[in-house]
Amino acid sequence: MKNLILLICIVFLAGCSKEKTDEALLELDKQKLEENINYDKIVFYKFAKIAIRSSAVKDTNAIEYKRFSKQANSILNTLHKLDTNSKTPISVVDALKLYKDYRAVKDFVKTTDEDIFPTLVDGFNTIYGDGKSVQNYVSAADKVYYQNIEHAILSMLVLATRDLGQPFALYECSKTKPELLEDSEVKTLLQFVRGFLFFGNNLFYLSENELSNNIKWLDNNKTIPLPYTKAFFGWRNLSDEQTHTAFHSLNYLFRGLDRMRMERKIDEERSLEDFDLFLKDMNKLGLENELVWTIDAYLNLKRENPEKAIIALEKLKNSPLFADDERKAIEKTIGYLKERDSKAALNGIYDKAFMAKVISKYMISTLSKIDWERVLKENNVPHTKEIFDSVNKFKAMSNAVNQYTQPSTIENGKKEITKKGSELLDKAKGLW
Repeated sequence: MKNLILLICIVFLAGCSKEKTDEALLELDKQKLEENINYDKIVFYKFAKIAIRSSAVKDTNAIEYKRFSKQANSILNTLHKLDTNSKTPISVVDALKLYKDYRAVKDFVKTTDEDIFPTLVDGFNTIYGDGKSVQNYVSAADKVYYQNIEHAILSMLVLATRDLGQPFALYECSKTKPELLEDSEVKTLLQFVRGFLFFGNNLFYLSENELSNNIKWLDNNKTIPLPYTKAFFGWRNLSDEQTHTAFHSLNYLFRGLDRMRMERKIDEERSLEDFDLFLKDMNKLGLENELVWTIDAYLNLKRENPEKAIIALEKLKNSPLFADDERKAIEKTIGYLKERDSKAALNGIYDKAFMAKVISKYMISTLSKIDWERVLKENNVPHTKEIFDSVNKFKAMSNAVNQYTQPSTIENGKKEITKKGSELLDKAKGLW
């Protein structure tokens, strides 16, 4: 009996110590993603989007529509009357009313997939009454295509927005389903956006999967025109062949960063291979920028070539992208290298987290310089102005409502209304 117990313990411990497979780690990331997009600020954002999309529902007897229509009308009225150019903030009463409406349907919103409703453009067509009806999509795949594009556009718009940023972009990119799209330039851009955002949220295995799919596609489609990619990255001066090489290199770069941040030895070895391929592509183009210098320095640090690492770091230090404290960190790394201490440089200041920060900062800086409104108009995206207005209005509503997303803070609203007098008290009746 004792021998049997000992054998079971050995088998159990061996199973626990066994290195997890790529597939198992990918599944863990999928679970983390659901946790990362399921909190109040994101659910309120989803509440606003469902309100717009549900306005285009034709069958008003649908259960989903009936459960939500009253609160949807309330938030749509607020969106309609809100002027983001005005210096007058949303009133306490309006903020509390929005929060009350949100709280009433919060559970419904959390458990409902917004994509069961018509597209966002359909919602805008209905709200702004431009004479167009809700599109009759030829197939379910047709609707999936259009809402994929909407989610991708919004993921980029909110990513470059200071008050929203990565959490909201992560929600939007989680809703894209590139696997349901035909192979195309649009699909490969979607997968890159997902890979970048998953990386920024430490979902390295999800990110690696998207970027690996992209690299395979690019390797099999070397001559395809890439007009959207040129517009997306501001590469209008590059030829199609050069654009392919540049985009190819970025996928290797971020896959290398994913693998660098993973825990297994094999992942670190793979990351160095990816960084070499990134530099190979960039050298083909003759390009030098913060991305090249960062990776060049890292590879030379790993391979104990301090002189070459110092050359790259000196260029990096002089970049206008960095704040004073970041420049000082780079100078300190250069100091270690001059003392022939590559290990201290890698384990101290110029570590994996610093590299990830530098490269993410460069990418967000690049994306934020893109005139997204012009790009959308050039590509005939309907209701471009309304999309931008709605994002700005949502920011204002979210900031106003945010202080009431915890029950304890409702007392602040009561005190504020009491200060304003009896008129506001009358308006606020029934909010609590």
